[in-house]
Amino acid sequence: MSNNSFTPTLQALCTALLLSLAILACSKPETIKDLSDASYKLLNTDSSTVDFPQDYKGNISVVSFIYTHCPDVCPVITANMKNIQSGLEDTSDIQFIEISFDPQRDTPQVLKEYKKFFQLNSQFSLLTGEPAPVDSLLSQLNIVAKKIQPDSLQQDSSKYDMIHSNKIYLMDKAGKIRAEYPASNVPPKNVIEDIQKLR
Repeated sequence: MSNNSFTPTLQALCTALLLSLAILACSKPETIKDLSDASYKLLNTDSSTVDFPQDYKGNISVVSFIYTHCPDVCPVITANMKNIQSGLEDTSDIQFIEISFDPQRDTPQVLKEYKKFFQLNSQFSLLTGEPAPVDSLLSQLNIVAKKIQPDSLQQDSSKYDMIHSNKIYLMDKAGKIRAEYPASNVPPKNVIEDIQKLR
């Protein structure tokens, strides 16, 4: 039997292998956390109540966590969120959500001013709330947020910094967290590629 008789079989195997690799490359990210049945009552910048993530279902959401008194990384996180938005050719089914892990100081009005300062458009929701639901959400997503006093002699309890996680989450239209990134330095194209996979 000549080697030529194996050629069609070999070609078929190669084709099947390449097809399988292509499917894997385009497959959607696995679910990290399922928030589809969760309900956290938070407040938007206009002080209206928001049910997170229920009110955001039906769209893909890019979710980050910040606090407005942050001296360094949080403004970078917000800038990176804007870069992700700018890198998308079509943002019609995308929402950008920033949730404060400092509800004591980040009132809706403070977040409204932060949103205006960073020129965030209507696709951005900045959320705060009572400490209990905020802390519960942070715990659910394994977000660390701890107050620290920069000066041990400081008497004013409202003056503190925070040690906090540096994460962006990608949430699908059903409310499932499908990807996690280092918020301040993830290349926007990485998030955009995963958004396209979810689409």
